[in-house]
Amino acid sequence: MLGVITGLGLVGWGGVAAIGGLLGGAVALQRGMSKKGKDKAKPAKGESVMLDPGGEEKSPMEVWKQSVATRVKSFESKRSSTVIQIVHHAPNDYVDNETAIEVIDILRKAPKGGAIDVILHTPGGVSSATQQILHALKEHKGPKTAFVPYRAKSAGTMIAMACDQIVMGSSAQLGPIDPQYSWLPAQFLAELPADKNPDRMQDEILVLSKMAKQAMREARRFACEYVNDAHKDQSGSCSLTDDLVGGGRNHDYPILPHEAKEFGLNVSTDLPELAYDICQPPPKDEPFLIFSMFNSQNGEQQVERPQQSPAGPFGDNGFR
Repeated sequence: MLGVITGLGLVGWGGVAAIGGLLGGAVALQRGMSKKGKDKAKPAKGESVMLDPGGEEKSPMEVWKQSVATRVKSFESKRSSTVIQIVHHAPNDYVDNETAIEVIDILRKAPKGGAIDVILHTPGGVSSATQQILHALKEHKGPKTAFVPYRAKSAGTMIAMACDQIVMGSSAQLGPIDPQYSWLPAQFLAELPADKNPDRMQDEILVLSKMAKQAMREARRFACEYVNDAHKDQSGSCSLTDDLVGGGRNHDYPILPHEAKEFGLNVSTDLPELAYDICQPPPKDEPFLIFSMFNSQNGEQQVERPQQSPAGPFGDNGFR
């Protein structure tokens, strides 16, 4: 900002007045944007206004949360079930330890032998947390159904396969369940010493390759143990999960409903509309006006940039 004022030749009291004018204009513009956002949130004539018990209007985010909660209750009422939501919208949201705790607690409190509906919209997540969820689902003896309106990739696919039936949207996606290690496919890391002379590889890479090989063995064992019998052939073979773990597909490969059926999964596409509604994303925040009051060393205005999110949610050790 000071660089802008100096560049305009506004110094002394004139510069101070200019700074005040610019800041005042910024505040007025921000208020106008805020008012515009509120006006957008107001219902049209004849529509109801959502109020809290105190009679005040709710923010768009509060309205969204309440609408999702209402839809979940309606879903449970129509199906006489307990709903588990594993729904992730933000780039850095995925199945983690908090997700596992939430799922375990819901299953602990659910009626013994009662129906469980798992609504999935997730890119995947941490292997250890996923295994906890799989174990908790296996321990619950009632019928379990997974609903996938849009996507349940990686760990989400494994959670879906732990249920008796998977109900997918017509364009929904499942995906391979191969583990990713240090942002790289564990399968390729495990094969690295066979493709390259180990004498020319760093010790760290060799250790990483051995750990990736171990991760592949564990992934096959866990997948075979926790996949629901409804998705296995009559022999009880693990060929399905072995194929999804090490079938040579890219980790982001989309498995659409018709291909999921070809894999032998117990899949239906009779997805209730409420499942789509429950997975609708939250409202986006109004943009902010940000003014930097400091200059960089080279005299240019410093602009604060948002931190870049990782390229994908499967990049850390133990992610799948």
